[in-house]
Amino acid sequence: MLKEGLEKQEILKILNEKLKSDYSYKSGSILGSMCTEPLAIAVEIYMKYVAKNLGDPGLFLGTADLEEELVTEIGDLFSGKKIIGTFTTGGSEANLIAMRIAKKLRPDISFPEVVVPCSAHVSFDKAADLLGIKLRKAKLNDNFELDLNHFNSLINNNTCGVVGIAGTTSLGLIDPIEDIGRIIENKDIFFHIDAAFGGFILPFLKNLNLPSPLWDFSVKFVDSITADPHKMGMGVIPTGGIFLRDKSILQKTGFEIPYLAGGNFKHLHIVGTRSGGTVIAFWAILKSLGINGFNKIVEKCMNNTNYLVKRIGEIKGIKLATNPIMNVVGITTENGRSICKIDEELRKKNWMLGKFEEFNLIRVVVMPHVQKNHLISFIEDLESILKK
Repeated sequence: MLKEGLEKQEILKILNEKLKSDYSYKSGSILGSMCTEPLAIAVEIYMKYVAKNLGDPGLFLGTADLEEELVTEIGDLFSGKKIIGTFTTGGSEANLIAMRIAKKLRPDISFPEVVVPCSAHVSFDKAADLLGIKLRKAKLNDNFELDLNHFNSLINNNTCGVVGIAGTTSLGLIDPIEDIGRIIENKDIFFHIDAAFGGFILPFLKNLNLPSPLWDFSVKFVDSITADPHKMGMGVIPTGGIFLRDKSILQKTGFEIPYLAGGNFKHLHIVGTRSGGTVIAFWAILKSLGINGFNKIVEKCMNNTNYLVKRIGEIKGIKLATNPIMNVVGITTENGRSICKIDEELRKKNWMLGKFEEFNLIRVVVMPHVQKNHLISFIEDLESILKK
């Protein structure tokens, strides 16, 4: 640590040099991220209210009320149900909270288990490790969709929770949420939906008359949903959220915090101090865009997705892993050879995609920062690589 502080301009100069190797969403080369550049209004609002701390809501009553208002709007978006919810550091914390709830609601189970698809996000592995839960993973069919029979076979007397995915990390697919619900009907099993990515695109696909299977609280057995504003919600990083049907869960499983300056309250969070600025910023996004604004952004993403799908179909040597439901495109090889070499060559040309070796695919996420001209350049480089 320096003995004497530096001037602001010197600090900015040093940071500019140290961070110049970072990739930028605006460059268009980041094609594999499920995050994007936050909306300008969100950044402005966040900076204005950066000191708000929802970890002590008694000191920030207006911010806490605004969070409740925002949760109500999201309840309307997720099928019009009256729900409770709270904003988190991201989907990983939200999924950890859901797993903890599933375990706490079944104290009669000595060796708790949770059944998830093998396409589930790694956050469930982390949560299982932290909570002492056995994770049982259901297989996928050849088309990358959940093998429902195998999923059902994994449920037993130790099962305290099951998970369905609405927007898988690898391909953006949606598990058969209604069918899973029917499987656990009349069983005391907590049903969580990981819609970290899909939560803020699926409602708008429906508005655009695009295919969107039932996935939210309209399925009566769904107990909780993870959805991340910092993904398709275009919120400030990090902003996640968990939303619950049953209001009594907070009282049953919440942590009691008695010593805060703002007074005693209960919460579900893993973290203590919690940004109010990110919540206010997302509230501003919803007010700024409205339903129609989100519809337009999602429509643009899907138009670009359809363009990419068409172009991939014209290139020899590769093919779609599956037909995309949302703005996630998986690319694999026609002859079954490893995708790794293609990914390696693309990275040499500064294309940053997601790679899933277990499925032999690379993934493009057509986020709002991805423009058609970026995809045109990407396809040109991909074609040149495959011709070698």
